[in-house]
Amino acid sequence: MRTKHPQWSNSRKEDPDYSFNRAVRYLSLRARSKKEIEEYLLKKNFEPKTISQTIKKLLELKFLNDEEFGKQWIESRQKYKGKSKYVLKNELQTKGLNKELIEKLLQTAEDDIETAKDFFERKKDKIKHLSKEDFEKKIIGMLQRKGFRWDVVKKVLQIKS
Repeated sequence: MRTKHPQWSNSRKEDPDYSFNRAVRYLSLRARSKKEIEEYLLKKNFEPKTISQTIKKLLELKFLNDEEFGKQWIESRQKYKGKSKYVLKNELQTKGLNKELIEKLLQTAEDDIETAKDFFERKKDKIKHLSKEDFEKKIIGMLQRKGFRWDVVKKVLQIKS
């Protein structure tokens, strides 16, 4: 069993290099927002001063960029998860992006109808064995759970029927 040396654990939490290395390791898993890195380092009990130094260094080295993170997040969530702009807006707010940036990013994002059609195309073969009525109910439920408004769901059903 490893025991922590009390002096080590306190001094490491104030060490900007150690904090930076932890943040870079965390960033290596996937892109992160500034708020996510701050929360991660706080959870690891780093001192606020050390966290701000680490964030500053990550920003200077362009390892952290909320706009780039937001673009990647939107693209990936629309393409692989079929998420609506409404859901993406909420997700990005919880990731700590400001409202102006979110609005800017969502203006350039794929249209909800296109995202919903792509999602429909990916899912239809898995439920094609159902009756027409059950098929439509299932698709409607799937699209609504992804955050699409009723007018978008209805339009996709009209286009694809």
